[in-house]
Amino acid sequence: MILITMDTLALPAETVGTRKPSVEGRGLWNMLFQQYNGSIVLIADDRDDKDHLEHWLKGEGFKPSMIDFSKDSSPREKVRRATQLRNAFGTVRWFVDVDPYSAQLALEDGLPTLIAVAPSVPRVEWRNDRVEGNKPWDTLVEEIDRQRIMRAEANWGERE
Repeated sequence: MILITMDTLALPAETVGTRKPSVEGRGLWNMLFQQYNGSIVLIADDRDDKDHLEHWLKGEGFKPSMIDFSKDSSPREKVRRATQLRNAFGTVRWFVDVDPYSAQLALEDGLPTLIAVAPSVPRVEWRNDRVEGNKPWDTLVEEIDRQRIMRAEANWGERE
């Protein structure tokens, strides 16, 4: 199962209907859809109008196997929903989002994670969910290194 956020598929806007699909998000969706036989769950913001979201998805040619709604689109909430979906349905192949902070949280929760960073996404002026003092990219790299070292240390005893 692939868990992909709405922020990965579409550029930010005030309403669902005015969001434009991301070229990179569409390409990633098409690749994952084919590779994983359409087993993709979309994580969207519960504050969005569900009927408009479904209409937007149909109009843009996205067909998730399920739409799940988080309370909001904050990194912590998206990862909380992803973790709940993993606990309910089993194996998550990838959690896909555009936010390095949510990727860091997902890694900390043990979710295999893809960060879809496209040129239009990280620009500060485009981000309406930006937290002041965002964690730098180095924090994410440190988390990946920390987990790599933990896995290596866990296997040290087996190499003797």
